[in-house]
Amino acid sequence: MIENDKIVLAELASLLAAGHILNDEQELLLSGLLIQYPEARTYLRNVIESGRIETPIDLLKLEIDKEWSVFQSRVVAQNVPVVKYNWIRWGTVAALLIAVSVIGVLWFAKSDKPAYIVEDTVYGQKNDILPTDAQARFEVDDKFVKQLGIEDVGKSPGTANTNNRRYRIITPIRSSYSLKLSDGTKVWLSPESKVEYLSAFSKTERRVKVKGEAFFEVAKDAAKPFIVEVDGLEIKALGTAFSIRNYTEDAPQVVLTEGRLQLNTQTAQAVLEAGYQAGIVNGTLKAEESTLLEDALAIKDGFFNFNNKDIKTILREINRWYGVKLQVDRTLDTKKYTGSIERNVTLAKVCSVLKDLTGYQYLIEEDRLIVK
Repeated sequence: MIENDKIVLAELASLLAAGHILNDEQELLLSGLLIQYPEARTYLRNVIESGRIETPIDLLKLEIDKEWSVFQSRVVAQNVPVVKYNWIRWGTVAALLIAVSVIGVLWFAKSDKPAYIVEDTVYGQKNDILPTDAQARFEVDDKFVKQLGIEDVGKSPGTANTNNRRYRIITPIRSSYSLKLSDGTKVWLSPESKVEYLSAFSKTERRVKVKGEAFFEVAKDAAKPFIVEVDGLEIKALGTAFSIRNYTEDAPQVVLTEGRLQLNTQTAQAVLEAGYQAGIVNGTLKAEESTLLEDALAIKDGFFNFNNKDIKTILREINRWYGVKLQVDRTLDTKKYTGSIERNVTLAKVCSVLKDLTGYQYLIEEDRLIVK
C-alpha cells in the first residue's frame, strides 16, 4: 500500500472509530481503497469493532508544530509530494501523519494475512483459503460509484432511466456476482469479468457488452431482441439461457442451454439451437454439439466442472477463483481430467480432490499454491 493511501485510510478509520458518519466524498474514497486493497477490510473491521486505534503514541502530548516541521523536512529530503484533501483539518494532519507509521505497524500486525487466509484443521495444509466473495465494482459513465456486496446480489445496481447512463459491473479476482438488468434479465459473472450496458435499453433492442465469463437468463421480449457483443461476435436472443466465455487467453465461446441464438460476425452467420456451442476458431465461426453444457450451467449453479480439461487450465481457474499465486515445481502433463466440486468449499478441499485426480502434491502456503 502506498503511503498516501495509508494516510487516507488511517484518517477514515479514526473517524469511524470515533463514531463519526462519513460524508459522500469520504465514503467514495473508502470504497475505492477497500476495492484496491482487499486486506484493508480486516484492519478496518478491527478498528470499528474495538472502537479505537491502539497506538503507543499519546497524540495529546505531541508538539504538533515541531513534529510537523520534522515531517516536512523528511518529505523535502525524500522529494515526496504532499497530497491535500480538503476535508482534513490541517490542525490534525501532523498528529495523523505521526500516527500513520504506527498504524502501519498495527495494520501488518493485525492483518498480516488477508481475511480469506484461514487455519486448516482438516487437510494438513499450513493454512487454507476461503472461496470467492460476492462483490463487484459499479461504475457509471466510466466513474466509480460504489462497491456492490452480498446485500446487492441479484438486484439491479442502478435505476432504469432515460438519460442513457452507461453502467459497468466489474468482478475482480476472487469475486463472483449476480445481478438483474432493468428488463428482468439475470446475469451471473465469474471472477475477472465485466458486463456493460445502458441504464435504459432502447425501444428496439437490449444491447450489452461482456468480457470474461458470464451466464445469461434472458427475459422474453419479442419486440426487443437481446444482443451481446463479444470481441467481434454478436449474439442475438429473444428469450434464452446461455453462457459466454471470453477471457484474454480464450477465443470467444458461446454455449446455449435453452432457446435459440443468432450469431453474427463480419463474415459469417449461424443459428444455434439448445445443446450446441459456437466459437471463433482461427478466425472462423464454428458451431457444434456442445460438450460444455455442465460447465455453462456451473457458472450460475456454483460448481467447478473439470470437463476434459488439462491441469494447466484447471490451475488457471483456481488462480482466478481463489486469488492464489501459482508455483509449479514440476512438469505438468497434458492429460485431460473430468470432475466436479462445489465452489463454496475451501482451497484445501479442492487440492484434496486434485491430488486424487492427478497424483500431484498441492501445498498451500499463505497465498501461494505450490504444485509438486
